[in-house]
Amino acid sequence: MNTIGVSNILKATNGKLLLGNLVSRITGISTDSRSVKGGELFFALEGENYDGHKFVDHAISNGAAGVVISSNKETVYSLLVGSKQCILVEVTDTLKALGDLARFYRKSLKTDFIAVTGSNGKTTTKDMIYHVLRNFNSVTRSRKSFNNFIGVPLTIFDAGHKQDFCVVEMGTNAPGEIRRLSDIIFPNFAILTNISCTHLEGLGSIEGVANAKAEFIENMARNSVLITNADDDWCNRIANRFDGKVIYFGFNKNADIKASNVKRNDSGFAFTVNDSFTVNLSVLGKHNVYNALAAIAICNAVGISMENICDKFVDFKLPPMRMEKQVCGDIVVINDGYNSSPSSMSAALEELFQLTTPGRKILVCGDMLELGNYAESLHREIGVQVAKADIDALWTVGPFSRFVAEEAIANGMPEDRIWSCETSEEVLSSITSQLKKDDTILIKGSRGMKLENIVRQIECSFSGKKENNSVLMGLV
Repeated sequence: MNTIGVSNILKATNGKLLLGNLVSRITGISTDSRSVKGGELFFALEGENYDGHKFVDHAISNGAAGVVISSNKETVYSLLVGSKQCILVEVTDTLKALGDLARFYRKSLKTDFIAVTGSNGKTTTKDMIYHVLRNFNSVTRSRKSFNNFIGVPLTIFDAGHKQDFCVVEMGTNAPGEIRRLSDIIFPNFAILTNISCTHLEGLGSIEGVANAKAEFIENMARNSVLITNADDDWCNRIANRFDGKVIYFGFNKNADIKASNVKRNDSGFAFTVNDSFTVNLSVLGKHNVYNALAAIAICNAVGISMENICDKFVDFKLPPMRMEKQVCGDIVVINDGYNSSPSSMSAALEELFQLTTPGRKILVCGDMLELGNYAESLHREIGVQVAKADIDALWTVGPFSRFVAEEAIANGMPEDRIWSCETSEEVLSSITSQLKKDDTILIKGSRGMKLENIVRQIECSFSGKKENNSVLMGLV
C-alpha cells in the first residue's frame, strides 16, 4: 500500500480529526487489533456480534498510528487523549468510511482492476487469473474469499503503484451489495462466471440473483470490458444490458474463448481452446473448465498471447475446500465443503459419478443454506440426482438434507445405505467406523455446516494407519 495523508483520509471519509495533525501519513489499514502493524490506521468496525471500539487500546499498544471511530464514542476519545502523536478520526459509520477510503485510494492508482463475480467459481477463477498473470505482470488479488464490504477494501489497500493488476472478488446475498462493491472498485474488467440459485433467502429468485449480480454494470466505464459465460442464459441477458465490449467464454460455438475436446485423465482434464491450444488442468471437476476459460479470456484481453496463457494451468492448485483431494491412508476424501448451492452440488455429484475408483463412492451431503422458500424443493431435486449417481452410501447433515435422503429413497436408493444426522458431530460418531479400504468420500455442503470437522476426523483416523484399514467394518 502507498501511504495516505490524514488530510486525504478526512476528505475521503468526511471525517472529523479529534487528535493528530493533517500532515501525518499512515502506511496501511487494519480491521484486526491482533495483527495491526506500526504505522497502520485501525478501523473500529461494528457488527451484530462484535465492536471494534473495545479493542482500540489493544490496536494502539500493538503500534497502530491511529484509529477511526464511529460518532458518540466518548470513551474511546477519553482513552486516547493521553496518547502521543495518535491520530483519531471520527466518522458517522466506520464500515462505510472504510469503503469510502478504499474508493478514494483506488482512484489514485494506475492499476487495472479486475472484478470477479457470479454465483459459483469466483474464488477459483480469481486464483486462476492470478496464477497466470503473475508470470507476466505485477499483480495482487483478494486474500482467500475476501469479497464483502470489509474484504474488498482490504484487497484494494493491498495494491500499490507497482501493481499492474488487482484481481478482486465480489460476493453478495442482498440487493445493493454489488452496486456498492463495484462503486468502490470501479473495475476496468468484470468477469461474470454464471448465474444460479444461490442466496435466494436474500435475493428472492434466480431473477433476483441475476439483477443483484448485474449491479456492477452501473459502475463500469464504456471503455471497460465484460467477460462472461456464453452458455448461461442469464449471463447473456446481463451482457445485453452492457454498453461496452463483451467477451464470451464457454462451449458455445459462438464463444470468443471456446473449449472443445475435453478429456478426463489421471490428474484432471485436458481440453482444446479455440481449436488450436491445449490446456492441461490438474484439478477435479469438469466445471473448473469454465473457470479456466474465464481466466484465459481476461489474460488474453490484457494482451497475453494464447500460447503463453494455455501452458500455465498444469501446476494450478484449487483453493482449500474446493474439490480438494486428500489421501488418508487407503481412503480418498474429496473436500468440497467451503460452500454449496444446487448448481455446485450437482457439479460435484457429476464429478463423483464420473470418477473411476477402486472402491465405493460415498457422499456426505450437508445443507445448502440461504435458499429461503425454495430450500425443500431444491434439496429434493438433489435427492433425485443422488439416486441416479450410483452412490454406494449417503450421509446427510442438517434438517434440509433430510429431504435429499427422502427423495433418494423414493427414487430407488436402498434405505439401509442412507444415514441422516442433524450435525457434523453426529456423523463423526458413525462414519469412521463404517469406512473401509479404497472408499472415496465426497464431502459437500454450505460453510455453516462445518463439514471440515468430518474431514479432520477422517484424517486423524486413517492417515498413517494404512495397515488397519483392511479390517475396518464396511457397509452392508
